Amino acid sequence: MAEVIAVVNQKGGVGKTTTVACLGMGLAARGKKALLVDLDAQGSLGICLGYDYPEKYPVTMVELFSASVAGELDETNAEKAVLPYGENVDCILSHRGLTTLEFALLKVEAPSHKLAQVLSQYQERYDYILLDGPPMFGLLTMNMLCAADWVLVPVQAEYLAAKGLEQMLRSISGIMKTENSSLRILGILPSMVNDRTRDARDVLKLLEDTYGNSIRILPAVPFSVRAKEISSRGKTIYQVDKGGKVTGAYERLVDIVLESCGKEAPDV
Repeated sequence: MAEVIAVVNQKGGVGKTTTVACLGMGLAARGKKALLVDLDAQGSLGICLGYDYPEKYPVTMVELFSASVAGELDETNAEKAVLPYGENVDCILSHRGLTTLEFALLKVEAPSHKLAQVLSQYQERYDYILLDGPPMFGLLTMNMLCAADWVLVPVQAEYLAAKGLEQMLRSISGIMKTENSSLRILGILPSMVNDRTRDARDVLKLLEDTYGNSIRILPAVPFSVRAKEISSRGKTIYQVDKGGKVTGAYERLVDIVLESCGKEAPDV
């Protein structure tokens, strides 16, 4: 059975898509099979992986979600939705059609559990399923948290972003209490951190002081121009910055995921 990791934050631009792509490739390099699932109507994950026009593909998360809502999930369509990216890595795209699905979800029974039905078709084929969420907390994000075993929260090392984290964590806690008692918080991931600035250092301290006693503050991902560019190049940080600081940060994240999710002890 796959371990499902939801990467969420209601704020955009915090590194969710980059984290999903780099974590997926890092797990694949360790011999794990990973499925990367885009649940953002902007389709950023697919574009990051080189699928520039997700809406042109006949089966995406839009079609799978719609079928789940209608009670018409089909194994053939589930297979068609999976696209290859690299060795041990596949992806499922999304596009702006997802925006209309939230209204459809409001009209069905158990609207926050439709994604879990979709993912059940892939559970036996992968070691990890990574979910890239939208920059808001709505029914799609609730579906992610209800379907996930783990939640990872990237946060930019800026004061307002860190302060806004409280509301996101409160929402996650609510899901854990009412919808998915087996959901666990993998950690808070400081992203795009320029530790040469006092502001970034202050934010890291704020995160540690505020949440460190109850939630793991993961090793920070440094700011890198190359990391910001990968979304437009169809490549991951492992391909454009091998041996760099950002690559090292994601390698450490892979170690933590492997250790925390019980797949193997990291060799470090």
